Amino acid sequence: MSLDLNTGIGVSVLTDSYKAGAEAAGKALKELGQKKADVLMVFAAPKFKQQKMVNGIKSVTKNIPMIGGTTAGEISTQGLSVKSVVVMAINSKDIEFYVGQGKNIAKNEVNAGKQLAKNVLKKASKKNANTLVMLPDGLAGDGLAVIQGAQKVLGESFEIVGGSLGDESDFKHTYQYYNGKVYDNTVVGMLICGGKKIKTATGVRSGWESIGNRFKSTKSKGNVVYKFGNKKALDFYRELLGKERGKKLPAIGLEYPMGLIDERAKIEGYDYFQIRCPVGIDEKAGSVTFAASIPEGKEVTLTYSSRSTIINGSKLSAMQAKKTLKGKARLIMMFSCVARKMVLGRRTNEEVNLVKSVFGKNVPIVGFYTYGEIGPIDKRVPTLRNTRWHNETVVLYVLGE
Repeated sequence: MSLDLNTGIGVSVLTDSYKAGAEAAGKALKELGQKKADVLMVFAAPKFKQQKMVNGIKSVTKNIPMIGGTTAGEISTQGLSVKSVVVMAINSKDIEFYVGQGKNIAKNEVNAGKQLAKNVLKKASKKNANTLVMLPDGLAGDGLAVIQGAQKVLGESFEIVGGSLGDESDFKHTYQYYNGKVYDNTVVGMLICGGKKIKTATGVRSGWESIGNRFKSTKSKGNVVYKFGNKKALDFYRELLGKERGKKLPAIGLEYPMGLIDERAKIEGYDYFQIRCPVGIDEKAGSVTFAASIPEGKEVTLTYSSRSTIINGSKLSAMQAKKTLKGKARLIMMFSCVARKMVLGRRTNEEVNLVKSVFGKNVPIVGFYTYGEIGPIDKRVPTLRNTRWHNETVVLYVLGE
């Protein structure tokens, strides 16, 4: 018997914040038809007056549960859109969706993750739960610690996917949406519960490769690294990049991030590094702040990419997800790093097009360009099944039957 799952997607590029929200929501509900939406996923550009935009959505959708936030580029079945609002409305008789929130990431990342997990479980049955979709503030703290907080409640092996919300690569302020209100410094999420009625799959690839060097993080605290080897982290990073590139840290680090050697994995014969992207520097302390932690004693390497390796990574991610699913895809969530968008430039839409070529052009897609990606490296391999934090990566989450 076919899985009952219905979606509607609306995209608006109107400049007026309220009207853009209302138009995107109206299009999504119209595409959904006569069915009532159970939940909304909303991704939007930071240029909008955020609460006005969300109020525009609410004027159409009323009190339908909602999660989402600002991005570094919005993704839908139509492809990449910028300075836009994307609304996906979802309806299902076979799946239940429970939204939740964890606050004050900057104060305590682990507690924020715990709070989110407890929040979504209030009405849900953990026994019937399949996946937690997690959307944290991309600038508030250590993304890995937020994941670990949720895992303390849900279990280390529970499937968690998602991405850190962004602000069009300004790296200043991101916003989260939860049930019609706008927040910052929080993590919002959605628990998907369908039990054995549904199948889920993930695909994870980066396209970043080691330049061949290796060195250790010798002094760090959380997601701040103070020393690589016997040198200050910032000085060492600049030496690796060279004088001109080194001046452009942390922004240039999107193109030349660090890869954790100890976390290297093989996926179908390909090397995969867990990537750590710099998001800030401290000239006085000589430290580098990364989107997630690089613990003391971990060996790392400088990595690089090209447009061709990134595009190939997108295709491999889609193929991995399809092999894992072994069934019919009904909905795809796509979380791709802002660094990929920056390197790809005009070729950015090739990422979405490749996903369509693997799964079919009619499978609905929603997502965004992120400040960090969340998902297991490979669900088919026991040692790679647990959810990790990634950078420079595309994570595909496929809901199917």
